[in-house]
Amino acid sequence: MALIDIETFVIVILENRSFDHMCGYLSLPDAGPPMPVDGLQADPAWIDRYRNDDIDGTPRSLHRLPPTVQNIIDPPHEDDVIAMQIGTPTHGAAAPILGGFVKSYATAKQQPADRSPVMGYYSKEAVPVFDFFARNFAICDRWFSPLPAGTQANRLMAMGGESHIHHNVSNPLEFPDQKLVYDWLEEIPSERTKAGPLRWCSYQWGGLPFFALMQRWWGRIMGGLNDFRQTGLFRHYEKFAEHWNGDDDLIPDVVFIEPKYTDDPTSPFRAPCDDHCPTGITEGQKFLAHIYNTIISNKERWKSTMMIVTYDEHGGFFDHVPPPEVPTLAGGNGFKTTGVRIPAFVISPYVKPGSVFHDTVDTTSILHLLAERYTPGEPYSDAVQARQQFFKPLSAILDNDPMTNDPAPIPASVLDGLSHGAPAARHDTGEPTPTATAFDRVAAAMAKMHPDQFVNPFPIGTV
Repeated sequence: MALIDIETFVIVILENRSFDHMCGYLSLPDAGPPMPVDGLQADPAWIDRYRNDDIDGTPRSLHRLPPTVQNIIDPPHEDDVIAMQIGTPTHGAAAPILGGFVKSYATAKQQPADRSPVMGYYSKEAVPVFDFFARNFAICDRWFSPLPAGTQANRLMAMGGESHIHHNVSNPLEFPDQKLVYDWLEEIPSERTKAGPLRWCSYQWGGLPFFALMQRWWGRIMGGLNDFRQTGLFRHYEKFAEHWNGDDDLIPDVVFIEPKYTDDPTSPFRAPCDDHCPTGITEGQKFLAHIYNTIISNKERWKSTMMIVTYDEHGGFFDHVPPPEVPTLAGGNGFKTTGVRIPAFVISPYVKPGSVFHDTVDTTSILHLLAERYTPGEPYSDAVQARQQFFKPLSAILDNDPMTNDPAPIPASVLDGLSHGAPAARHDTGEPTPTATAFDRVAAAMAKMHPDQFVNPFPIGTV
C-alpha cells in the first residue's frame, strides 16, 4: 500500500478562495489543454444557469478576471451570509441554490465599487503554480471546506476535527482551547524513533502561526520562533531548505507550513501570501513554488513525501457544486452541509501525473489520513470518524507504483509573468476582521510578555 511508504507529510492551508474561482478554468476549451475536472463550462446556457442577481435585480454572470485583478475588497464569509450564498436560487430560479454570492457581497461593511468579482475566475496566467500542480500531480475537484462558516471554525475543524465555535471571535480569550492535531501527534509513538511521540513542526513564512489565537500555545510559539537554532515546534521558514536538505532529525514526521496571514500585524517587512482578500494571489503562488522547489531538491526525501495544499474556506467566492449534506454541530449551531468547494492538490511521487481525484472529501480528511497512516484501525477521533461515512479516504489518491523520474522544478520563468498589483495594506478596506482584531490583541500581549524577543532574527527569503 502506498500510504505506508509516506514518511513525511507536508501540509499547507491557505485562505479564502473557492475552486471555481481559482481552478474552474481547467475544464474550459482554452485551458491549454482542458482537464477532466468538474469546473466551468463555456456553454452559454450553462453560464446563464448560474447567474447571480445583484441587489437591484441585475444578473451577474461568471466571467474571467484579468491577472491584474488582485486587491479585491474582502467578501463576507461568515455563517449567516454563507447561508445566503448557498441557499438563494440563481437568476430566474434556473438553479435552486448557489445564487446569493453577489447579494451577500452587498452586506460588506465597506461596499466595493463593483460586486461582480465574486463571480469571477482566474486563468492559468494568474495561477501558474496551480496549473503546474494539476498537470504534474493530482488535483481534487470535490474537496469541500468542513463548515459553511468562517475562517476560525474551519481551521479548528481542519486541525482538530471539530469546532467549539461557529462564528469568528475578536477576543482571543473567547477562542476555544480545544484539542488540535498537534496534541494528537504527540500522543502517538513514532515509527521513526521507535520511542516517544510522533514528531511535528510548523514553519512560518512570516509573523505568527494561526493558533497563536489559542493562549496555551504562546509559550511554545515564542520559544520556538526566538530560538536561534530553529529546531523547536515553531520555526521560521527561512530555515526550511537547510533543514530539508540536512540531517533526518531536523525534519519531523508531519510538517505544517503557514503563510504570512493578511490579518497578522507582526512581521511588517514581509508581504502576506495567504490569498486572503484584499491580498492578491501572486505572493501565494510564489510561496507555494518555493515550498515545492525545496521539497524536490532532496531527491531521497522526496521519494517518501506527500504534500497537501488546500484552503480553509471559500472566502465568499462563487462555486457551482452544491455542498454535500454532512450534518455537523459546531459551537451549539447545527449545520446541514459542508462549506463551499475549495482548491486542493496532492503532490507526491505516489500520485499519477495529471490525475483528478473525483471522490468527495473535506479538510478533516487530512486527519483521517494521518490516523490511517499512524494508527491503522484506530480512528483519529469519534467526530472525524463520523464524517467518513460521507467521504472517501484521501489515501485512495495514492498509487502503489511511484514515479521513477525526477520531478521538474517550477522555473522562475513560470512566475515572471505574474502580476504584482499594488500591495494591499492591512485593514485598508474597511473594518478589521474579527481574526485581525484577535491577532492584534495576541501580538500586543506577546510583545508585553517578551519585549526583547518579539522580532524576527532571520533575513527575508526569496523565491
